[in-house]
Amino acid sequence: MPDDRTARPGRPRTDEHPAEPSVAPQRSDDETPDPTEAKEPTMLLARMAEAVYWAGRYLERAECTARIVQVHTDTHVDMPIGQDVGWEPLLAIAGVDSEFADRYSPETLSGRAGPSEEDVIEFLLHGEGNPSSILGAIAAARENLRTARPVVPREAWEACNNLWLASSDNLAESDNRQSRVQWLRRVIAGCQRINGILLGTMSRDEAMSFLLIGQNLERADLTTRVLDVRSESLHPKRGDDPYDVVHWMAVLRSLAAYQPYRRAMPARPQGGSTLRFLLQDDRFPRAVAACLAETRAQLKGLARAEEAIDACTNASVLVATAAVSRLTLEGLSEFLDEVQVALADVHDRVDDTYFRPTFVGWQPETVAS
Repeated sequence: MPDDRTARPGRPRTDEHPAEPSVAPQRSDDETPDPTEAKEPTMLLARMAEAVYWAGRYLERAECTARIVQVHTDTHVDMPIGQDVGWEPLLAIAGVDSEFADRYSPETLSGRAGPSEEDVIEFLLHGEGNPSSILGAIAAARENLRTARPVVPREAWEACNNLWLASSDNLAESDNRQSRVQWLRRVIAGCQRINGILLGTMSRDEAMSFLLIGQNLERADLTTRVLDVRSESLHPKRGDDPYDVVHWMAVLRSLAAYQPYRRAMPARPQGGSTLRFLLQDDRFPRAVAACLAETRAQLKGLARAEEAIDACTNASVLVATAAVSRLTLEGLSEFLDEVQVALADVHDRVDDTYFRPTFVGWQPETVAS
């Protein structure tokens, strides 16, 4: 996933990207402004656009990580003794393997075969040195919503602030599995409430477009990460593993996809059909194809989006034309890596175009003179 960041100071957009004419219609001197007349739309600052974009990403990251940890905990309980699902895969899904290794050295692990449940859970929920932890993501979303307060509803920032306070105050609940699940469910519900406020009260303008672009890119990225880490469980193998269904159900539930999958494909979950649904279904909002379609639709409403739209189209074609059922285990991993690179390219094009604007024709004074 792209490098974590908070909103950076930006500058107003130049006339290369006018949302509307920057000069209001001229009035004669004796014409009195009509107070009921609609105000001229203003252009969105790069700083605001970046803040809203990252607020969408961080809220999605916090919710998805909380759901993944919750489902993994439930799956661990469901498996019989001796069939430990392990906790290291959660680090790979979150993309924080190196950060975890930096904090928990072999000496810290005291010779254990691998990281313990307590170490992994603590690091993913609120660990120091992990900006992508659930609490860290909520804090970053809170800061970005504060920065973008001129273009987002005040209620959204207040809801995010309350979620951050409640999650911080009740961290002790994460020490045991039963109370941890309750903590995670509150995080999921809190993120969904914030998204509901944003989607229900924000104007359908540029700010909303950047929010949805960030949200959908983060969803697609996390879906591919879950599939990449869980690809061995999803891929058909020789013989029947009595716990295959448990693994498939866990993958679907970790992406809030179990019920939609059963509605679309009532038969027993299988590796090929699960992959096709999570990658290529254009009706399920967390499927990669649907996320890219929504991203492209939002980009079309923005000026100067040609490069980002092209990158998004390339990613969509890559996903849509994949023969998922014929991919080998190694081929599946390579394909998912290609999709992640394509998603990163979309992010880079959005970042270069809107958050790092270039000023054509500008020269330093020493050169101009």
